[in-house]
Amino acid sequence: MDGTQCRMARAALGWSLDELASAAKVNKRTIIRHERDEPVMDASVAKLRAALEAEGVVLIERGNYAGGVVPPTDGR
Repeated sequence: MDGTQCRMARAALGWSLDELASAAKVNKRTIIRHERDEPVMDASVAKLRAALEAEGVVLIERGNYAGGVVPPTDGR
C-alpha cells in the first residue's frame, strides 16, 4: 500500500489522521510520512493496512486498477 492508497482508503472511511492512528496504533506523524511517500517501517504500513482492511476497505494490488481502493460495502 502506497501513500496515495492510504489517503484514498482513509477518505473512503471518512477517517481523520487521528482516527487512523488510533485504529492502527501508530503515531500520526507516521501516517503523514507514509501518505507523502516518505520512508516508514514495513511493520507500520502493515498496521495501517490491517486497520483499513478491518473496516472493509479493499486495496487493489494488481491488474488494471492496481493502486485503487474499494470502499466498504456496508453503507459506511
